[in-house]
Amino acid sequence: MKQVMLLVLTLFAMSTATADQAAYAVCAACHGANGEGNVALSGPALAGQEAWYVERQLKNFKAGIRGSHKDDIFGMQMRPMASVLTDDAAVTKMANYIASMPPVELTATVEGNAQAGKALYAVCAACHGTDAKGLKAMNGPSLVLQQDWYTVRQLKNFKSGIRGSDSKDLFGMQMKPMASMLTSDQAINDIAAYLNSL
Repeated sequence: MKQVMLLVLTLFAMSTATADQAAYAVCAACHGANGEGNVALSGPALAGQEAWYVERQLKNFKAGIRGSHKDDIFGMQMRPMASVLTDDAAVTKMANYIASMPPVELTATVEGNAQAGKALYAVCAACHGTDAKGLKAMNGPSLVLQQDWYTVRQLKNFKSGIRGSDSKDLFGMQMKPMASMLTSDQAINDIAAYLNSL
């Protein structure tokens, strides 16, 4: 009887994983089959990102909290994709599937001074952790699971108000003044270089 039950549970787990993988197929077009990201399509890496953070971002896209600014071209592309997830349960399931993907090795594309970036990152550590692996209690996601080009774009988006300007985006609004402390593109590149070094 135990063997039959184990077989049923195994088959159920396999069918659930297959269903999750099928649901992710829509995402794979831009984010890669393994969540590795695709710079040519401006799709950032997703693999291994925390489920709580992915869930919040998907809900923000669905609600128009994110991706509604007129200059957020890539965010606007994401809004209808998030809407494919019909309810909160589907969003949670997708977030958990993405979190279960093993992180991929990322290639550095941004040049900067990692030592200068380390000094600048000291302010970021309060929310994202000294190791940049994120602090859920502070609502700071991991920064080491993301491509440098995407990090640079998002810091610039926060700084210019393209991201974090919606009054319902409480955590984005917290990020905007932090990004504004980076006074130049070089400073942003230096932070990206430091994150690459981790």
